[in-house]
This record gives sequence, structure tokens and C-alpha cells, in this order.
Amino acid sequence: MNKAKTVVAFFTLASLCLFSFAVSAQKLYFCKGYSETGEPKGVAEDWAFDGKGTEVTFLYNNGKTTFSFASLFFVIENTATKKSDKVEFKVAQNRNWDAMKYTFKEAGYYAVSVFGNDNKLLAKNLIKIGETKAKEVEKVEVKKEAVSKEVINVEEKKTEPKEVVAEVKVEQLQESKEVKEVLYYDDLKVIFCEQVKEGKIVNEKTNFKMSDLGAYVEIVLQSPKALNTGTVTVDIWKKETEGNSYSEHVNEQELKLDSKSKQVNFHRSFFKPGEYKFSFFNDKAVWMTTGYITVTQ
Repeated sequence: MNKAKTVVAFFTLASLCLFSFAVSAQKLYFCKGYSETGEPKGVAEDWAFDGKGTEVTFLYNNGKTTFSFASLFFVIENTATKKSDKVEFKVAQNRNWDAMKYTFKEAGYYAVSVFGNDNKLLAKNLIKIGETKAKEVEKVEVKKEAVSKEVINVEEKKTEPKEVVAEVKVEQLQESKEVKEVLYYDDLKVIFCEQVKEGKIVNEKTNFKMSDLGAYVEIVLQSPKALNTGTVTVDIWKKETEGNSYSEHVNEQELKLDSKSKQVNFHRSFFKPGEYKFSFFNDKAVWMTTGYITVTQ
């Protein structure tokens, strides 16, 4: 039995070493801040949690290679509950590092993965968000109650715990609401088509052929629930002629809408062949979804 455990441990260690070797040029840091040259400050993998959320800076270093892509994709997974969050982060060009702030809403162990183009894993790291200091809070409350026994009557002592419980319930509801908002746009669809006629999508596709007047594309964002934003920012990028990165910024467009709307559409005309990426963000700069099309001559 011990021999079997040793073999398993060996292969696990070997796998980790191979993974570490494969991504040794890239690294993900959890830190409190960073210098102007990208050096992380206050690096730690064990963080305290105070019940209101713990803000951590994710600093990704791409080694000796500058970014050849426009965005990084972070996947943050709670290793116990398997609940995950996905974040697209637009990186600065012509350098090999960038950093973003992320707030953990719950305590636990998390695996944070960084992906580049074509879902390529660039780096991975583990972080612990410590348990809420509930016991310490309870001790403080008990001390306060012991002192107050001499100056308050029995009826007051009965109502005080009820108020505290009510406050905790409100806070828990707020936290649950925030967690739901993170994955609000999971069911959102981006549709490319020739036109929208009487509310119906006509000839949905992702490949468009140019005519003498260019290629006309109708873009539709469609959701089973309200989009819950007053504006949608659309970032359009074009892929390099050689390579897999969408590094040429074509345009940024802002769409205004009723936050209760479940659908919004707009059009774009293209006069150059190529592969294009559309990234959508709500009025809080939260990534909503991404879509791709190809334009040919």
C-alpha cells in the first residue's frame, strides 16, 4: 500500500515538474502591488478574509517575450465547490507583463489559470483565502454582553441578538447577489448575420464575402434575461496577417440601450479581408462575451 502511494506521489511530482518546466518562462504572482517595471510587491499565496471580500492583484509575467495578443483570460476556480469565474483582461502592448485586481467573495482554496490565444495555458498558481474570523467576533460580542449585564435589562438583551442576526442575513444576501452577478452573462450569445428583419435574424453565419462595396455585417447580442447595463462597449480587433494574435485594434464602439433589454444589435461594414474579434463589455467594464468572424474577398 505504501509502495503504491509512493509511486502515485512520484508521478504527481513528475507531472508538476514537467508542467513547471513547460511554463517556466511565464509566471503568475499574487501580490499587493507592483513597481513601474513589473516587479511584484507583497507576494503571498495565503491571504486573510474579512467577510467583505479580499482584493488581490494578479500579476502575469510572460518571460522574455512581449505580448503578441490583445487579451489574457483568467479562470478562477474554487477547488472545493468547483465554482468558477472567468475574466478577460486587455493587456498593454509592447511589454511582457501586466496586472489586474480581483476580489475574492468567499474563503477557500482557488486554482487560478491564465490562458492566451486558442485557449493555450500560460501559467497556473494556487491561492488560499483564509476563513472569516467569526469566532473572534463572537468573543468580542460575548465580552460586550458581559459588561452590559450590569447596565441593561433583560428585554434589551433579548433584542440585541436578533439585530445582529438580521445584519448577518443581509450581508449574506448581498454576497450571494455579487457572486451571481459575476457569472451573469454566461448564457449571452453573439450572433453575426446579414440582417435583422422584423425582429428575426436572416442568414446567420461567421464567414462573410466582400463585394465592391465591402462586407456588411449585422451583429446581435441576445440574452434570455435582461442585459442589465445602460451601455455596451464593443472592442473590434483584427488578426495579424501571419500569426494567431488579434493585435490590430480596428475600432471601439459604444451602444446605448435600456438595461431591461434582452437584445441589442448594430452593424459594421468591412473593407479589408481578414479575421476579426469582437469583445463586449458592460457599463462596469465587465467582460460579457466574445465573437469571431472571417471576411474574404
